[in-house]
Amino acid sequence: MRYAIAIHQALKEVYSSKGYFFLSGSVTLFLFLFNVTINNYRLLFSEFSFRLFFSLVRGSLQSIAATSLVLLTVLSFLAGIVVSFTVFLLKRQISSGVPLSASSLLVSLAAPACPSCAIGLLSVLGLGGFLAFLPFKGLELGVLGILVLFFFLTSLSKKIMTTVCSLKK
Repeated sequence: MRYAIAIHQALKEVYSSKGYFFLSGSVTLFLFLFNVTINNYRLLFSEFSFRLFFSLVRGSLQSIAATSLVLLTVLSFLAGIVVSFTVFLLKRQISSGVPLSASSLLVSLAAPACPSCAIGLLSVLGLGGFLAFLPFKGLELGVLGILVLFFFLTSLSKKIMTTVCSLKK
């Protein structure tokens, strides 16, 4: 229950600025479209057109199983929120004068969104056959990704709601 309260308060804090809605929506849309079209990347890169792109998206949406589509949507949505939380924390850290290294910036931005990309990238890496041996044909990886993103969401929520007092000079 306290995790839900922390997430709710962090959502109110972060989304009080309208720019984070745009960031979350952009990341969500990008991850969703990336995962839907990644299997046809060779065709898309060789003969790119927006008509082909939208045809591939429409065809992929019609051929994907309903449970996979729901998992992909939830993963993309949660990843968008986690990226917005991360950017919010980074901006707050930069504005407070705490030094950041480039490697910590890259890891903190890439790590939260990783589980949602992993599902689409498995087939590109040749691990699609591996999914056939799993009892639920890879759906357990989607559930695992959702659990990991919820862990990141609760962790980031706690960091957002942590208050510190400023030191007097």
